[in-house]
Amino acid sequence: MVKHFGVTTREKSDGLKLTRDNYIKVRNISSFGSGKVYSDSFINDHTVDSLYNYDLNIKYYNSLLKQEFNNELMEFVSKTKFFKEITDLAPFDKVPGYYIMVLDEYSQAYIGRSDNIKKRIQSHWSKQKEFDRLIFGSKDNSILSIDSFRAYDTTRIFVYPTNELHGHEDNFINLFDKKYLLNRTSGGTLAGLDVAIVNRKTREL
Repeated sequence: MVKHFGVTTREKSDGLKLTRDNYIKVRNISSFGSGKVYSDSFINDHTVDSLYNYDLNIKYYNSLLKQEFNNELMEFVSKTKFFKEITDLAPFDKVPGYYIMVLDEYSQAYIGRSDNIKKRIQSHWSKQKEFDRLIFGSKDNSILSIDSFRAYDTTRIFVYPTNELHGHEDNFINLFDKKYLLNRTSGGTLAGLDVAIVNRKTREL
């Protein structure tokens, strides 16, 4: 176990930062609850497509200017007047509100909401994105999921504690320049995969 932002984080054998080698964990059973078993052919093709998309995203991140990203972030924080930077997540256990996970190395951020800010951010860090959900869109425009990144990829955190969890998330997302956001869908509660697809966000890579 290690500490990151003041809370315990489980070490992973393949590291606490995203790499090309730990990006994919193959699973041949559908994650969509259908019980479908994927063929070797699908697994091989999907692996190739997912790595292709991964490489496109990394190339895209490398094209961004870190100072411009930071300027956008600071302007957003100033404009909203709600978010404050924190260095310790522990006080936000069971605290509802909005959060921004900042990944400075990639000039990307993720805006989310939860009724437990600490638990939600830790869940992002602990996940391995499902094999069949790595691509959300096409291999040419899918945004990498926040759940594909690891704990140490998060370098700054901003929070806005509030009990008002409805109606703001999408507004916050739309205030932030989309080229710097990892959000794959619109904000708010999305009723199922079909609605998520309708509200899908992609980017030209």
